[in-house]
Amino acid sequence: MKFRTNISVLDQYSSSNISKIAFFLLGIILLSVSSKVSIPFYPVPMTFQTFVVYFIAASMGMIGFYSTLSYVILGLMGLPIFAAGGGIGYVMSPTFGFLYGMVLASLAIAYFSKGLFNKKILKISFAVFVGALITFTCGIIHLAGFIGIEKAIIAGFDAIYI
Repeated sequence: MKFRTNISVLDQYSSSNISKIAFFLLGIILLSVSSKVSIPFYPVPMTFQTFVVYFIAASMGMIGFYSTLSYVILGLMGLPIFAAGGGIGYVMSPTFGFLYGMVLASLAIAYFSKGLFNKKILKISFAVFVGALITFTCGIIHLAGFIGIEKAIIAGFDAIYI
């Protein structure tokens, strides 16, 4: 098998649409399961789904972004796949900023991770760092509307480093 360059990991190993759909669905399932693996902090629980977002976006490229976007849409439609349930009312929860931050982060990571086989670990790490910065910024801005900016920053760092 000859390796191609300037493609995502997903494109390297699958060329059929059925495989891409399977990976798309796998991304949604991984996000749903990983949101339930959490450490209950207040007001924002620490979940494993942030890592999954970074992983699927870096490895699957735009399919990872579409999985993340679809996961958020399905949760807002009422499926109980978020850490604390689901539904349109989730938009008014303190944690929603982290969810839309993950969507934007997955887009950025997918973009920067294009050509993954040509990149060094430092470039991949940079893509994930940019994604983490986007997720954290969106989450803190949304959370600040509920508890104030200073408490939001402290709560955000506590969730990351504890």
